[in-house]
Amino acid sequence: MTVDKAIAWVLDLPAWVWITIIAHFLVLGTVAYLILLERKVASWVQDRIGPNRVGLGFGIIPGLKDMHMFGLGQPLADGLKFIVKEDYAAKSVDKVLFTLAPFVMIIVIIISIAVLPMGGIRQLTKQVDITLPAQGASQQQALAQLRKDADKDYYAAAPARDYVAPDGTAHQVWDVTYRYHFQIADLNIGVLYVLAILSLSVYGVVIGGWASNNKYSFLGGLRATANMISYEIPLGLAVLCIVLMFGTLNLETIVDQQAHYWAGFIPAWNVFSQPLAFVMFLICIHAEANRAPFDMAEAEQELVGGYHTEYSSMRFALFFLAEYAGMVTTSAVCVALFFGGWQIPWVDKIPFIAHLMPDANHPSVTTSLIVCIVRALVMFGKTIIVIFVFMWVRWSLPRFRFDQLMMLAWRALIPLSLALMVMTAIVVYFWAPEPGTVMLINGWAALALLVGNAVVLVLSMGISMILPAAPLTNRKAYVPGSRYRRTPLPLGIVSGGSLAGPRATGSPVVAG
Repeated sequence: MTVDKAIAWVLDLPAWVWITIIAHFLVLGTVAYLILLERKVASWVQDRIGPNRVGLGFGIIPGLKDMHMFGLGQPLADGLKFIVKEDYAAKSVDKVLFTLAPFVMIIVIIISIAVLPMGGIRQLTKQVDITLPAQGASQQQALAQLRKDADKDYYAAAPARDYVAPDGTAHQVWDVTYRYHFQIADLNIGVLYVLAILSLSVYGVVIGGWASNNKYSFLGGLRATANMISYEIPLGLAVLCIVLMFGTLNLETIVDQQAHYWAGFIPAWNVFSQPLAFVMFLICIHAEANRAPFDMAEAEQELVGGYHTEYSSMRFALFFLAEYAGMVTTSAVCVALFFGGWQIPWVDKIPFIAHLMPDANHPSVTTSLIVCIVRALVMFGKTIIVIFVFMWVRWSLPRFRFDQLMMLAWRALIPLSLALMVMTAIVVYFWAPEPGTVMLINGWAALALLVGNAVVLVLSMGISMILPAAPLTNRKAYVPGSRYRRTPLPLGIVSGGSLAGPRATGSPVVAG
């Protein structure tokens, strides 16, 4: 193959190939620098400086070795450290599964970005010369072949002009319109795809915990399994509320239907009509990502390091990277479901921007590649803001006990999400469009959903006061002579290690 043919072949590659390559390296690069951002957020919360010494010169490249560059070289130095560290594995581990576990996690997370709507739909029109064959082939046959060649990027075609070539052959020039999605794969089941793929990541945790042949790692795997089973339910129900509203599982369509305004100026983002569903979704993606305060699968104080206790070098790094890549995916889905995805509020009201959007019924369609790129950057910026919330929560809240973790899911989030789904179904019933069409949430429907959220929250708080209280754990007792009003030890345990119940101390029991 000559150089010219190779260049032509590369330029003829479908748009989704380029989007796949760019998205893949963007996510991996973002993951590397999210680790730096995590450490910076930790330093800001703890009122210290954080990593700021390693520049891109690593102290050895001339001209750059004395430049610290705000610590931008720290992720590269960390990656180099993982690569050169000893890849140790104990004799008792299952070699195959021990190596397979981190690969399962990182592969599952990477393929989950395939359906993320990054920048809407690019529309372009080309003039195609369709020569009418002498054999009498019809225009429909010629257009059918054209559509087959263009595959799914083909959108519409219309005759533009006729002309006769110097050799006397009759020709027609048609305006052929193409539309391609600024995402890797446009799946009608996009939401279901993301939930199904991300739920597989727990297999990496469980396999790693089992293959390590370590009781602490095994307990971490069991905790991750219980965590996934518990929080997948309210997560799915929160997403189902959004699916009920629009009648579609396509993430791009859900984003497209948020690109309008209520009362002419309020962005029609689902976070304003379904704030309770957003809060539940945010809590559940924290739990799904094993992030604090839900990181019971790797609790250092109890399980040493949990499922990755026995891991080192790049196998440990893959677990680490998979956690941050999972944050990127879930945060992007959160932005798509609740914050309008790539939409920039009120910008489309600027005349020359509105001129670049030819389809009033589909605001995602634009004729400008630059608009698509800017939208992708906006989507990326919103995703980083949600990731910052992940980090803010980690360094602000203490870790739950495991019984508290389960109680939050089964006694609070699951009943609340069920009630919210029923409320959404009732509202949608009264505002439902014609069968087979996508619902556009107008201002009155949004107001009804917002009021329904408030009603569900108030009723759940009232019902929780009537229901029997959860069993108390770690009850505390008064200890005579102690400088504490209540001992921090459980009921019946007094200082010195001796056992003494209420009768032995003669003091009343005080519930903590």
